[in-house]
Amino acid sequence: MKRYILKRLFLLVPTLIGITLITYMIVRFTPGDYTSLRLDMQMGLKTTAASKEILDQERRLYGLDKPWYIGYMDWLGKFCTLDFGTSRKDGRPVSERIGDALPITLALNLITMLIVYVISIPLGIAASVKKDSLFDRVSSLALFILYSLPTFWIALLLLMFLSSGEYLNLFPLGGITSDTMTGAGFFPLAGDAAWHLVLPVITLTYGSFAFLSRYTRANMLEVINQQYITTARSKGLSEPRVIMVHAFRNSLIPLITLMATLLPGLLGGSVIVESIFSIPGMGMLAFEAILARDIPVIMAIEAISALLTLGGILIADLSYALVDPRIRLETKI
Repeated sequence: MKRYILKRLFLLVPTLIGITLITYMIVRFTPGDYTSLRLDMQMGLKTTAASKEILDQERRLYGLDKPWYIGYMDWLGKFCTLDFGTSRKDGRPVSERIGDALPITLALNLITMLIVYVISIPLGIAASVKKDSLFDRVSSLALFILYSLPTFWIALLLLMFLSSGEYLNLFPLGGITSDTMTGAGFFPLAGDAAWHLVLPVITLTYGSFAFLSRYTRANMLEVINQQYITTARSKGLSEPRVIMVHAFRNSLIPLITLMATLLPGLLGGSVIVESIFSIPGMGMLAFEAILARDIPVIMAIEAISALLTLGGILIADLSYALVDPRIRLETKI
């Protein structure tokens, strides 16, 4: 086990370098220059010596006057010391901008994933046990109908019917806190934030039920038809014990592989949902950084996402041995 973990950690370094290098090259070689466009808009498309000097200063500040490989090495050296640099858009430290957006996205995605997994996995298990029954058919139909509904359309309907005041005014139109909560205590602020997150969470969860529940159902059906399940039943074990202890545990490996995407998913955010509900999360931060060619912000988000992805895959690989004792990681060396 220790040798396997060390080997994977050593492989993590070149993989991370490859991901960040490709990302840096894409950002550097993408057509368009945010600095030139901004100066043209501010100065009425007039090219002056002052504007050229400002442009040259900003390019030197962010290493855009150097060859791409030197610029990447400069960024990599700073990243190794946890220095993410300053944002090209507003001059704030990148760590500060991420620190403002990350808690919002984490809260939103943690609540969403908890609801999705708590509801979808039992639904999938029940559908597999009652295969081709009325419950299986009706639940499948309802879930696929929900899956087919566009996220932006549902979000706009929720705002129109539950927040606009034209029909009901149960929830705020957007944002993460109310203006009247300035200076309030922790519990009032938490309650207000939860009130603001109700509609975004509904928008993010409803479409995920179908995928995860059907995925669980398919894995369970493969296991239920195995010979050892028949043997367990012939021993007189109760049906709940057969399903949950023997069948469900052996169907967890595909689910663990799927759960490996949880860590980067917690950071990513949703651009569409955050835009509609005016939520200043990681999705909006990444979208604005891409539009502004904000290399420090883009590279920081991409590097953290890559680390979380690789960490999630490693955790999933280690979890295989816990779920299935027949798996021995040392044999992979």
